[in-house]
Amino acid sequence: SISDHMKASDIVFIMGHQFSDLDAVGSAVGMWSAATKGVKKPAYIVIDRNATMAMPIVDEIEAAHGPEETIFISEEEALDMMTQRSLVIVVDTHSPDFVESKELLNEAQRVVVIDHHRMMVKHINNAVVFYHEPYASSASEMVSELVQYIGNTVLSKEEADALLAGIMLDTRSFAMRTGVRTFEAAAYLRRIGADTVVVRKMFSNTMDSYQRKS
Repeated sequence: SISDHMKASDIVFIMGHQFSDLDAVGSAVGMWSAATKGVKKPAYIVIDRNATMAMPIVDEIEAAHGPEETIFISEEEALDMMTQRSLVIVVDTHSPDFVESKELLNEAQRVVVIDHHRMMVKHINNAVVFYHEPYASSASEMVSELVQYIGNTVLSKEEADALLAGIMLDTRSFAMRTGVRTFEAAAYLRRIGADTVVVRKMFSNTMDSYQRKS
């Protein structure tokens, strides 16, 4: 269903929550990869570079793709490019108040939500696909599963790193909220080439201090 909505779109915009963390941006990178390489549609990740805790992911992905490819854009750039046929994918939140760009959400004709947090009373209620899995450890775990259906070879090593970072953040390195599917998702990412040493370095000093900042 998500693939069909991507195919029916001219551009896919992906965003997480405000003050985005490794899980929000990691899962967004996974969906960007699925859209651009799996479904062959133009896609962009909407992010506020001045208010994110996931710059290590942004830096790694941009370094891997080079300056000629634009992946991360601002809210203003997204609004300028938005059309009636555009699709907005929201990851790691289902609250209209917490999204990176409320204006982009309001402008969107079709919205897909992918989230693992417990359902809030106020949630995005007009989504064409509302994929909500409260038993998942992270949005990155959910996206790691999804991309295997959209295209098993779409993820690069750097994109797998981004998803593994999101899983490791929300599980405190597999210590909390970790189910069988969490390890299966991590094993899939590791097979693609995700590097646990590189992922560890994304946590500027320690996991605990990153969690407190977040």
